[in-house]
Amino acid sequence: MKNKHLWIPLFVFLGAGVISLVASIIDFKAVNKVQSYSSQTIQFNYEGASDGKDPRGNPFNAIDFLSDEIIEKSLEQSGLDYDVEKVKAYLTINNVVPTSIVKEINSYNSLTDISDSATVNAKDYHPVRYRFCLYSDIGLSESKTKDFLKNIVDTYCAEFLNVYAKTFDQDTYGSVYNVDDYDYIYQTQVFTNKIYILMDYARSVYNEHPRFTTESGSFDDLCNQCKSLIDNDVFRIRNLITLNALSKDLPRLENYYSYKIQRLTYDKVQYQSDLTNVNAQIASFTKDTTFYIGNGETMVKVESNSSQTYDELLASQISLSSAIASINAEIAEYTTILDDIHSATGTEEEYALVRAYLQDLGEDYQEVEDLFVTLLQAYNQKYVSTRLFSRSVVNYTSGSLFSSAFIMRCIKIAAPIMLTVMLGIAIYYLSREIRKQKKAA
Repeated sequence: MKNKHLWIPLFVFLGAGVISLVASIIDFKAVNKVQSYSSQTIQFNYEGASDGKDPRGNPFNAIDFLSDEIIEKSLEQSGLDYDVEKVKAYLTINNVVPTSIVKEINSYNSLTDISDSATVNAKDYHPVRYRFCLYSDIGLSESKTKDFLKNIVDTYCAEFLNVYAKTFDQDTYGSVYNVDDYDYIYQTQVFTNKIYILMDYARSVYNEHPRFTTESGSFDDLCNQCKSLIDNDVFRIRNLITLNALSKDLPRLENYYSYKIQRLTYDKVQYQSDLTNVNAQIASFTKDTTFYIGNGETMVKVESNSSQTYDELLASQISLSSAIASINAEIAEYTTILDDIHSATGTEEEYALVRAYLQDLGEDYQEVEDLFVTLLQAYNQKYVSTRLFSRSVVNYTSGSLFSSAFIMRCIKIAAPIMLTVMLGIAIYYLSREIRKQKKAA
């Protein structure tokens, strides 16, 4: 062959290319076993996550939180009829340890001379970032794999938010009792307690972010509505009930208030006795004195702690006097109610009116509670969800030989091989040329 010296390097170059391609395929499919999969990452941002705790300070494992119920809900949302156990075979959650943390722990191990070849153990670091992967081997197309994984992560985050975000449900025991079964005066007490609980919770959330507001209003507006219900509606209903002695069972109500007066009277006698003793101690108190206590055989020296002891006696005197005054006020109120009961004049119109007022109060309260739940949902979306976790977009990695991942792998493997071959060919022709020149000389 006339130009054999030109065809030889071409065949060598093509052979190197084939070897590079085969090596890339083996590395891609057999060694690294690259598969097609969809992935999404969650990062927990709340305080304590890096210590392996949940938002309430209890031990937490992000992998264990992925329950069968979450997968079942995701299957329903995606319209898939797969068994949960089948999904588990193609779904993985891997914790991600940042490279900086790996270097830091390895550096620490080296400095403490624990081991020259110390490596990071999973228990040395509590990850805050987790990567969800769903492999296409489950039998779904690229778009369906991405949609299904997105539903899984969305459901996972929604459940996490449902467990750890701010929620309010005051009717947990609604099935146990019915407010209508209580006497009228007790119904007002039940509503008052419910309103105060809601108002206190709303005020605590308001204090966290006072500027938070929505189209429906703010938590401060909600507190004002609650206060208005108590000061106006409840107060009006209680007056109507007490002034007209309205009750579903007057004798029972009379016995109840009689018992309350007796109990308060007993407490008042106890407080008065304690107050008499305290007043006597204050009257006979002498500052900076030393006295002796003996039992006939020995004497014990006691020095008074004048300032502290005297202050404590005064505080007890004030507290007892206040308690007695409060009891007197309650006794007077209940005595007035008993007098009204004894001379009950409630008419059918007044009974119908109080029932209507109580029904309106229940509806007004329910509107306030519904508004509170709506505000909490908006508050969770704006502040709590971002504080608890953040998410990446859904990515898809193709394991096909026509994918960009395989092309990049080919370049990484082929580049050094082809460069080596080209360098070898160049060296060969350079040395061949040198030999020719030597022979010509």
